Amino acid sequence: MERYLRRCLLLLACACWGQDLHFKTRTLATTADALQLQSVDDALRDTSVVHKILQYDHPPGAEEVAALLRDGISVVGALPDNAVIVSAPGGKVNVREGISWAGPMDAADKLSPALTPNGQNGDQNGDQILALIEFHSDVTPGQQDTVAGAAGVELRRVPYLQTQHGIVSADIAALRKLAVYDEVAYIFPADPDLTGDTAPEGLLTCAGMLTTNGMAGQYATIVHGWDLDADHFLHLTYLFGSVTPKIPALTVRSEVLRALSLWTQVTNLTFQPGTNPGGPRNILIKFVSGAHGDSYPFDGPTGSLAHTFYPVPVNAETLAGDMHLDADENWHAGGDTDIFSVALHEAGHAIGLGHSDKPGDVMYPYYHSHSSLSANDIAAAQSLYGKPAGSAPAPITQPTDPVPPPALRLTVDAVPVSTTGETTTLSGTATGGKAPVTVQWQTSGGATGKATLRTQAWNTTGIPLVVGDNAISINAYDGALQSAAAAVTVTRQAAAASPSTSNVPLSVAIRTPAPLTSTVSGATLTLGGVAASGSGISRVTWQTSAGAAGIAQGTTNWLAAGVPLYVGTNTIVVKAWDARGSSAWASTVVVRR
Repeated sequence: MERYLRRCLLLLACACWGQDLHFKTRTLATTADALQLQSVDDALRDTSVVHKILQYDHPPGAEEVAALLRDGISVVGALPDNAVIVSAPGGKVNVREGISWAGPMDAADKLSPALTPNGQNGDQNGDQILALIEFHSDVTPGQQDTVAGAAGVELRRVPYLQTQHGIVSADIAALRKLAVYDEVAYIFPADPDLTGDTAPEGLLTCAGMLTTNGMAGQYATIVHGWDLDADHFLHLTYLFGSVTPKIPALTVRSEVLRALSLWTQVTNLTFQPGTNPGGPRNILIKFVSGAHGDSYPFDGPTGSLAHTFYPVPVNAETLAGDMHLDADENWHAGGDTDIFSVALHEAGHAIGLGHSDKPGDVMYPYYHSHSSLSANDIAAAQSLYGKPAGSAPAPITQPTDPVPPPALRLTVDAVPVSTTGETTTLSGTATGGKAPVTVQWQTSGGATGKATLRTQAWNTTGIPLVVGDNAISINAYDGALQSAAAAVTVTRQAAAASPSTSNVPLSVAIRTPAPLTSTVSGATLTLGGVAASGSGISRVTWQTSAGAAGIAQGTTNWLAAGVPLYVGTNTIVVKAWDARGSSAWASTVVVRR
């Protein structure tokens, strides 16, 4: 009886919440189906399906994701408005309060509407359709090939495709058969230019529109973005962080703002210069490398060029709409890796648009160099914010710097190329530029920090090293948005394991703060603890449920200082890695008042 009453209350709560699942194929009103709700326990325990939709009776947050991770469940996609798609090894998910509906993706929801008889890539069972097969992110290439072979199609990959994508040429009947497989997430038209062995000029890939719970799936449709203001316009601000040193800073800003202005011309939207990076409705635009503080590190040149975070309320104001571009790419203005074209695509994500299924659209996941928006792009923006109702209150202004400051220059003093130490020290000079000048460093292992700068000399100590090669990038920035970069590589040699400790199991423990759940008022936290392994600890890393990450100082006795906290509940996971590449983890929950 108690369980029956709980289900009735849950059904009532879900009906009041009134959230649906928004696929490109349909809107699924799960809360209106009491029979599906009553079978939620069976759906969670169904071992025949690895990938499941979990719909919550509230927007899932860091606590829900942390609970799934503790159960060995990984989130492989976000589905508006209040659902995630997870990968459950063995197919079983623990029953938890708050999960209002669970089940597999329907095969029909995996087939893009652009592949239907009205689509442009084929219309009858015998017609060959060039299609992109998107697999869930945890499906390995070997598993992808196995699924394709079982469905009777040949999967083709080219070097510049995303790892979860493959290309097939097949009729609609074969694609329907392929969609039945649990490993397949979505099937949509492929750009014909994707079939070459080398990427055509300008054809590059976007990592996608992100949420703190995972990447929005290609199968998802976006039905809302930012709320309009009282004057029926959406007013956003923008602010530049670090910019690429490969083209002049003023050119970078000019090209990005030119891209923003195209969206303001087709819908009720304005962009104005901002002053607060974490302020409401502010788009922070910055060029960063590798691991850079969120959960989505960049992969270096010729990989994913950029990513952007979904607007509120899915992401917090400090992150919502922010655009991150890979600083390691060979950026140009008007050429290959065109900054305007990439910014035009990412700005579409910043205002709430997902990826299009139609080749040629700016919002297609593989973008060409573009000079204008397509009819589909415009229609998508207007579906969120309407057709232009009148002149925007404030046009975008181009930044100018009539008296260019001296060029900013950065040098790095010589450092040992090899060491057995856990940390290293760097120093050098930063000359020219316009005050204030700052110098920052970042390691290939994900650690970051800020150097001390006195006059023109800078130095920093305690840079953590992992066993093996450590690529350390150093960047200087000034008040005129100039930047300069340098890099060094330091190799850390692994210490030989003591015979007396070779059988010590890998473990990590958090000693400070002591309680598993603690409450603080500060914006940052210091964690400390111990780790052990018979093969030796190579590094200890930390990551918060809000996406911040870094490397702790020390190994067997480690310390992670300056861990950022958002107001509310923060789950922090600490991992210890040994010389064999194995890892162990521990977690703590910190509530910031």
